[in-house]
Amino acid sequence: MEYDFKSILIVAPQSDKHAMSVAAAIRMAGHDVRVFDTGMWPCGMADSLLCDDEGTRLVHDGQAVSYDAAWCRRLAFKKEPLAGVHEQDVGFVRSEGLLFDLGTLAVMGGGYGVKRWLNAPLQALSADQKPLQLAVARASGLVVPRTLISQCPADIRRFRGGERYGVVVKPFNVGAWSENAGYSVSYATRIVAEEEIADGDLRACPTTYQEVIRHHGDLRVVCLGGHYVCVKMTHELQGEIDYRAVRHKTKITYSEFALPAELAEKLDRLRKRLGIDFFCADFVMPADGSEPVFMELNPGGQFLYLDEKVPGLDIGRRFCSLLVYGDTLNYEKFSFASGAESSAHAVVTEVTNTLSSTLCE
Repeated sequence: MEYDFKSILIVAPQSDKHAMSVAAAIRMAGHDVRVFDTGMWPCGMADSLLCDDEGTRLVHDGQAVSYDAAWCRRLAFKKEPLAGVHEQDVGFVRSEGLLFDLGTLAVMGGGYGVKRWLNAPLQALSADQKPLQLAVARASGLVVPRTLISQCPADIRRFRGGERYGVVVKPFNVGAWSENAGYSVSYATRIVAEEEIADGDLRACPTTYQEVIRHHGDLRVVCLGGHYVCVKMTHELQGEIDYRAVRHKTKITYSEFALPAELAEKLDRLRKRLGIDFFCADFVMPADGSEPVFMELNPGGQFLYLDEKVPGLDIGRRFCSLLVYGDTLNYEKFSFASGAESSAHAVVTEVTNTLSSTLCE
């Protein structure tokens, strides 16, 4: 029986343990995997782009290069120069390299050299924009929180005035600041209605302000091309609004959650409108028992740690099947090395050092 060999491309930094764990699992199953790291100097791939009378294609050493499938996990936008590059050349070479990388990805995303994409680069970049997510989620029938994104003091004060429980303030991306031997991380923060904020602070940076949703649990929904896996997370710290900020303070309980069919249908509409087939979406479960509220999604979100927290979900193996074969049915052909989930989850901490140059986690 002839082996169904596949050539796979993963767009991600070499330092991305999550993506590298997926690459290792696919290689273990006998397939070829190459990594396109846009953070490499001067460019992320050794291939060339050739456009001539025969068409447009990727080539390497004169031979055409093509991939059966590709996954855009994360783009890095910061290139560190190699030793010996003249300081006056750094800016020019960095710009040329990044533009070549982005141009190559745009060509590949258009169907040149890649037969099938799991989240093509331009679609992934678009889907990663939080304002668009909220707009499309609402249009897809999902419940979303009342939201204002602004740096206008008058609009912010008017919005806050309509929220008696205060507001939740969220950054577009998680930021990190060095602080003595450690660091501080900017997660979602609750501001009570009585707290005063100076106009100058409000103008300093555009920020997302949302109503407070009193909830008793969080949901992370992993979309695998229309197949959904849902995990519920609960903890005992009252008033905390972001489970990422408390995972080092208290025990978080993880359990599989049966996603209602009506919610899955809405997520399907969201998936199709955004043009992506993989994402991790976060919801909160209101304390009054009403429909889960959509908060945001990440087209390059993490999922391997959920297999460790709730054994038997096989999210990692199903993802590999989706990437390699286009569906989740062949997941039993893949396996992860012992500890891969823990290693991949460790990148949550590591990534705070490079968040300014990558898509959010």
